[in-house]
Amino acid sequence: MAKQRKWNSIGLAAILLVAAPLAARSQDAPSAEPSPETLLRQMSDALKNAANLHFHAEINFDDVLISGEKIQYAGAADVTVRRPNGIYVDYRDDLSAKRFWYDGKTGTLLDVALAKYSQVDLPGEIDAAVDQLQQRYALTLPLADLISSDVFEMIDKRALAWGYIGVHDVEGTLAHHIAILGERADLQLWIQKDGQPLPLKLVVTYKSTPSAPQYEAVLMDWELDAKVAASTFEPDLPDGAQKIEFLVAEGGR
Repeated sequence: MAKQRKWNSIGLAAILLVAAPLAARSQDAPSAEPSPETLLRQMSDALKNAANLHFHAEINFDDVLISGEKIQYAGAADVTVRRPNGIYVDYRDDLSAKRFWYDGKTGTLLDVALAKYSQVDLPGEIDAAVDQLQQRYALTLPLADLISSDVFEMIDKRALAWGYIGVHDVEGTLAHHIAILGERADLQLWIQKDGQPLPLKLVVTYKSTPSAPQYEAVLMDWELDAKVAASTFEPDLPDGAQKIEFLVAEGGR
């Protein structure tokens, strides 16, 4: 794939992001091909212009054993966002189950299996709250980049190069397939071709990690500007749940 522009470092952060080695593409690719930059901007605008949004994700991810063998696990997440200050995530996989609420003031994380929860004060808007969770507590929400105020910027500032792969199928829906090269991880992203330019699938390949594990999410049941009750972002804790401290990560700030 011809390098179409130079950037700083790399792609969509996971619980979010990035995929397999990029297919080689010549510099004289047909001019009729859509611009990956334009597709990404359209997708980003569709998401950030929605006052509320909800989606479901079916997830597969690799775990690398000491032996180097890759074991694949499955999971799912339901994500609801109220801009500028509401997040609810219901996440479960083969290894864990967690729920997270953010109401513009407080973040609450519940470990469903252990019936233990932690709470922490957070800034009053989503981008700053997500950043503080990552920087201070080493907590990355599932598919967090997709709920940022500018998904394009999140990708743009980290990527080294990108390219258009073609129109491919995602669960019966045609989608523009693009690939983004990063320094430590690569991203493949499928954006719905007809109708709203919504992300339908992403694959992240962590190429700087031994055995290059992958993270894949198929995104569905999108609802933009749906009515969302304020109670969605208020903690709904089980009876008897035990409160524990939110641990600050080593070097957290």
